[in-house]
Amino acid sequence: MLYKSTRGESPIVPFSDVLLGGLAPDGGLYMPESFPKFSIDEINSWSNLEFHELASKILFPFVEGEIEKDVFNRLVKESYEVFDIDEVVALKKLDENRWVLELFHGPTLAFKDLAMQLLGSLLNHFAKERGEKIVVLGATSGDTGAAAISACSRHQNVEVYILYPHGKVTEFQRKQMTTTQSDNVFPLAIESDFDGCQDIVKQMFLDNDLRNQKVKFIAANSINWARCMTQSVYFFWTYLKLAQSGEELSFSIPSGNFGHAYAGWTAKEMGLPIKSLLIATNKNDVLHKAFSNNTYEKSKVTQTLAPSMDISVASNFERLLYNLFDNDSSRLAEKMRSFPENSILIPENKQKLVAEFFKSHKCDDEEILQQIRDTYNEIGYMLDPHTATGVRASNIISSKEHPVVVMGTAHPIKFSEAIEKAVPDYISEIPERIEGDLKQKENIKILPEDYSQIKDFILKSAL
Repeated sequence: MLYKSTRGESPIVPFSDVLLGGLAPDGGLYMPESFPKFSIDEINSWSNLEFHELASKILFPFVEGEIEKDVFNRLVKESYEVFDIDEVVALKKLDENRWVLELFHGPTLAFKDLAMQLLGSLLNHFAKERGEKIVVLGATSGDTGAAAISACSRHQNVEVYILYPHGKVTEFQRKQMTTTQSDNVFPLAIESDFDGCQDIVKQMFLDNDLRNQKVKFIAANSINWARCMTQSVYFFWTYLKLAQSGEELSFSIPSGNFGHAYAGWTAKEMGLPIKSLLIATNKNDVLHKAFSNNTYEKSKVTQTLAPSMDISVASNFERLLYNLFDNDSSRLAEKMRSFPENSILIPENKQKLVAEFFKSHKCDDEEILQQIRDTYNEIGYMLDPHTATGVRASNIISSKEHPVVVMGTAHPIKFSEAIEKAVPDYISEIPERIEGDLKQKENIKILPEDYSQIKDFILKSAL
């Protein structure tokens, strides 16, 4: 499998270069030249596979030619052995035709573990093969940083630098990043918001000073194709568990950077019968506006109770735009050159397709709290604030007769402040296996939103 940039001005490269890179040199995102295609009979034949076996079946075509199949199978199996439950993910029924897919049974209690654990294993594999030191760079509004640190900190040839907005992640999320006691982990609190952190990371990947170093800098954020492809697996897993219903499923996805949603689109492109994706946002509604008005434009960021969705630009939306522009990179590159100063219109001939497949809904903090409260009072099940946006979207924009699976993106303990606002009598209990870790001394480096200072710190530490 070979990969090209959404903007078409970078060389075509193999999977290892995609994994060990960030943005393509032209500023675009790497995409496979084509998606693997599976027939519905082939998909249905996988119904008895364990999660790691299913992942290997779906993902091997993306790495074929660079990793032997038995080696890849072993890496995938090892990646999912660190999860708390044998099935890796779990379905919780909320109501007739409504489920939450619990994706938070990994080491950091967030859905990003599912992709990041495999990413860490793949990085370690290629680092050994190439004899290179790898430096993982990422920006996070909370969960990505902890997941990247957990996935990579145990690997000798990998260092991790995570930029997060100072004072704008929850205490739990911060401590997951700052209490590891690992020498190869560097959490950097930046005096900015998430978008400011992400812009700095993007700028670093286009900086020739970093390209010309002895170490290899790679992206931990969802712009890394390895994360998108890996997240597509649990769409297939869910279908196989619920296929007896005979109806196409819809998935309601709490959406920030659009990587999770694009994974669903990827699953559809590979042959999975998905009726629609419901895109749930908080008050930061850049994606809701895109699907409501057929216009993608940057918005101002408002801090909310669902901080992982506090974004003004959804970086992975460029991947969908690329497909909607018929994979015409020259057309997309022209649009992206003037973005975000100028908005981007969804092509007129694709607006009907988009409207039929993507539905969207936004909700504010009070609606998030109300949904948490309602679900808990009705069935005794606690939602984190991000998953609450997905449940609310499923209730409002999808018929009760139609089956919808809501992506459960995080364990509620990660957002105990919001939970206790919604249900004051509820006592948030930290899972025993991580409670001790969070009591360790924190290692925090606070830096201003100054590109040169941040770059200098990383280069001096990494080299």
